Amino acid sequence: MIDSSPDKKQTQPHIVEDKAPWALRQTLTGILLTMVPWMALAIALANIGSASNSSAPLSLNVDLSAAIITIIITAIIEGAFLIAPFYYANKAFSDIRPRVRQVFDALGFRKVSLPRAAYWIAGLMLAIFAVNFLYSAIITFFHLNLQTNDQVLLAHSKQAPLTTYATLFAAVFIAPFCEEIFFRGFVFPGLRLSMPIGAAIVVSSLLFAIAHADPGSFPVLLIIGLALAFIRWRTASIWPGMFLHMLNNSIGAASILLVMWGIIK
Repeated sequence: MIDSSPDKKQTQPHIVEDKAPWALRQTLTGILLTMVPWMALAIALANIGSASNSSAPLSLNVDLSAAIITIIITAIIEGAFLIAPFYYANKAFSDIRPRVRQVFDALGFRKVSLPRAAYWIAGLMLAIFAVNFLYSAIITFFHLNLQTNDQVLLAHSKQAPLTTYATLFAAVFIAPFCEEIFFRGFVFPGLRLSMPIGAAIVVSSLLFAIAHADPGSFPVLLIIGLALAFIRWRTASIWPGMFLHMLNNSIGAASILLVMWGIIK
């Protein structure tokens, strides 16, 4: 939740200490049990997609069915990111009844002032724009043979537009929620138990970039992860990062839609 009232320095410190109530070992176990199956599934789906790649457009009924299945499967797969955070957060407060408030607070669901959140969101969004522009310029200048997931999705949109819409919907409304809870609500504060802030930001961002299984976009994903972890630390809340994540994905989805609709090339 974002609080529109101005900062009150007397009652709200500039940076709140919010290290995890779960242990480092639990953090590492959660990372392992979540990331390994996720990566295996992502690689398998990518191989299946490559093997079944066809230039023939799908019929409306087939495309619609595929779109519905895409939403359901994405919700289940992304939902797997929620298991470890809520399990270990709930376990940390097992002696408290009721403990819902403590669990959500530990995962970063805290109020943050609107001016502070807007300041960091705007600044970091501009930084992400700059990195995207620079990365695209480097690829073009050096003629690098790199293909991002966005390019694959755009190419697939010619055969299955409804499925593409479903994928974009999931990227904007499902992925940011689940991924922020795991990487910034669970992993980042858990790593802080044994790492300095800078190291925890970098390691959690590397895990975030690796999880996307998108080698072509890895540098940009790493920067996005750094921005999201940084804003989580500076605000001690998961809400600004969740909004920034959703905003970034919305802009990417909008650019794909504009190309699909022939508005831009």
